[in-house]
Amino acid sequence: MKKNLSFCYLMLLFGVLSCSTTDVTPGPAPVLPAVVNFTSDRTHNLNVIYFIPSDLDTIKGYKRRLSEILLYDQNWYKTEMQRIGFGEKTFGLFTNAATKRVKIITIRAKLPKSSYPYNGGVEAVQKEVDSYFADHQADQTSDHNLIIIPTYVDGASSEPSGGPFFGYGRSCFALDYADFDLKYIGQTTTLGKRFIKWFGGLTHELGHGLNLSHNQAKVSEVGTLGTVLMGAGNYTFGQSPTFLSLADCAKLNTNEVFNVDTKKYYGTVNASIKTIQAKYDTAKGAIIVSGTFSTDTPVTDVVYFNDPNVNNEGVGVNRDYNAVAWSAKPNGVNSFYIEEEISDLEHKEDNIPYELKVALVHDNGTISETIYYYTFLNGLPVFNFNTRIELNKQDWTIASFSSQETSGEPTPNGPVANVIDGKLDTYWHSNWSVGVKAIFPHEFVINMGSVKTVNGLSVSQRVNLQRAIKTFDLWVSIDGINFTKINYFNLENRYGLQYFDFVVPVSLKYFKFIANSSWDGEQFASLAEIGMY
Repeated sequence: MKKNLSFCYLMLLFGVLSCSTTDVTPGPAPVLPAVVNFTSDRTHNLNVIYFIPSDLDTIKGYKRRLSEILLYDQNWYKTEMQRIGFGEKTFGLFTNAATKRVKIITIRAKLPKSSYPYNGGVEAVQKEVDSYFADHQADQTSDHNLIIIPTYVDGASSEPSGGPFFGYGRSCFALDYADFDLKYIGQTTTLGKRFIKWFGGLTHELGHGLNLSHNQAKVSEVGTLGTVLMGAGNYTFGQSPTFLSLADCAKLNTNEVFNVDTKKYYGTVNASIKTIQAKYDTAKGAIIVSGTFSTDTPVTDVVYFNDPNVNNEGVGVNRDYNAVAWSAKPNGVNSFYIEEEISDLEHKEDNIPYELKVALVHDNGTISETIYYYTFLNGLPVFNFNTRIELNKQDWTIASFSSQETSGEPTPNGPVANVIDGKLDTYWHSNWSVGVKAIFPHEFVINMGSVKTVNGLSVSQRVNLQRAIKTFDLWVSIDGINFTKINYFNLENRYGLQYFDFVVPVSLKYFKFIANSSWDGEQFASLAEIGMY
């Protein structure tokens, strides 16, 4: 009975519900998030990416916090460009004026945070970002990416840390954490000091992502302008005077995301320094650098970085924070000239190695850089890279050689004839792929065609410095049979022409180059070019 009563009760209830004619008033419609439309005044904009490892999530308020930080930086760059004289130019962003938000592309990563460490994780992140843009091409409007990753350390009392935090080509990496908020700027509290550290770091790394390299203030600028952002400015930005150097702004002026045109940026250019002269002018107390260049793409500015190798810190990336930079417009047609007061250089110790990096800034954003080397003695600069007038090699031939590589190097490289072809991007290599591998010493003899009187020898290592020669002997001859030794020389492990002046002029028709050792300690040798002047 209970079963039947229950069944009847259910049927009765069903009948009442199904036969009711009373209208049911619908509840309020669910509130959907408003679609935010982002706009920009230009075609090319900074791509802002929030990259989230699979075992992390977004950090509360990240869109508001990061938008406010990026808009602050955008305005600061504009102010600096205007101060220097380039007008109110700054990097483009997709923004929503009503909400004051920046378009942030959120990418949820495939792997956990352990797959994206500070050291060694950048390629994995970049690969996933590139994959995202391949599938969402409309989201990528330039070559420049700011990639922000949530902190790997959770907790308000802990110092944030995590994935990559540096520049990587035209991408740069930064970090987000819960209190990464512009409201802390200017505060001397723990959170305020922490904010300045990571805020300055983001802005500095953004500079790298916008094609900027390290450089510090000139001595005369420190008291009035403060610290250059691309020097130690990551520690001062937001709390004490920090600025962009003229060299920085010259580069940004032709940056893709700083311009409102639609042309193609960063195309290949063919450009080189043809001649260069450097001297110290006592009356002006200045280094004067001048020369000429060739190019198939217009040059808007020429930038000069003077980078000292302090305490043998080394050269190259992350060894150039103390470089001091100058910049000037080309001087006439394809020529350059600059005066650099040595009082603006912090380091002038005897025998300190300096790199002079001369960078041609092209109107498509590409930068062509050539490096020269000098030093100081008794507080004054000493130069040995001034262009020599080299002999024409048209009649030169290879008289003999110990070995050459004919099959193992990319064409046309390997044959010894490459050392006299006038091209620094081709090279000779000792034999290594066929038969017995050649070992030191390696040698070749050049026939100059007729007797010449010369003042010195020019030599250039390969572009990538592979199999760079460390020491060599030079022998000369009139008849190609009887040779006289000129000297034993040391080659520097660097690309570019190196000059070896003779004590007195030497007359010769033949010269023998004997390579004795290599910088990598191996038995192979390679060389790009050799000449006489």
